[in-house]
Amino acid sequence: MQGFEHTESLFVLLGASNLARGHSALTRHISQNISGSEFVNALGPGRGYCARGGLLNFTYSPIGGCRVMESARVYAERGFRVIVLLTDIGNDIMYGVPEKSLIECLDTLIEKSLRLNAEVFVTAIHVDVCKDMGKRSFKLLKAIFYPKSSVTFDQADSAVKKLNHYLEEKSQQNERVHLVSGLGAFCGMDKIHYGLFKSHLAWSRVASAMFLMLGVTPTGNVGPGSMAVSLCKNLSRLIFSDMLRIMKKPKGFF
Repeated sequence: MQGFEHTESLFVLLGASNLARGHSALTRHISQNISGSEFVNALGPGRGYCARGGLLNFTYSPIGGCRVMESARVYAERGFRVIVLLTDIGNDIMYGVPEKSLIECLDTLIEKSLRLNAEVFVTAIHVDVCKDMGKRSFKLLKAIFYPKSSVTFDQADSAVKKLNHYLEEKSQQNERVHLVSGLGAFCGMDKIHYGLFKSHLAWSRVASAMFLMLGVTPTGNVGPGSMAVSLCKNLSRLIFSDMLRIMKKPKGFF
């Protein structure tokens, strides 16, 4: 892509637990292939796009309501090329947010990104509730990850299908919105999170989609060793910053 190598790049990374686990590995891989990359992030286990969510004794503000996009606008005004990733879309469904409200929230974030002339990458919800789970598995996973949720099996199945349909339509309507699919191949036993020995493959696919659009030929892929380091860094951030709050949030985290 002409001139891209001379343009500073900002990656806006939005997601929940999968992104939190893979954040260090993904950003390291991007930085190795695109020099001078900057990152702003809104992520964390259980995080929602329009509902407050979290894990155990702490919660995160909704991604759509935090200041991450305002930060991205500052970079765009400084001449940075902006690349936005929206992933881990699904927690809001289990928090009881109507799919119409979630779609409106996602649409607002995407439109804000497009006004910054960003390239927007979205990942489809990789869980097919009906095919991948069954009602017993759904009840078990809901009890583990969303114990207060009143969402039924049929409601979740319908919402996932509507959300994925919206994402597909949005990507077809705008050439700067790119749908990354097929990540279900890398999910683990719980069908929600990427498998321990497959997650590096999932992030390699996401990064490859970005590099392809940006005209960058990557050197290598995200490796399992890098992913192991990423998991450790996420655990440290989770305990000392998010849970115990004895350390400030790292720069660029919202």
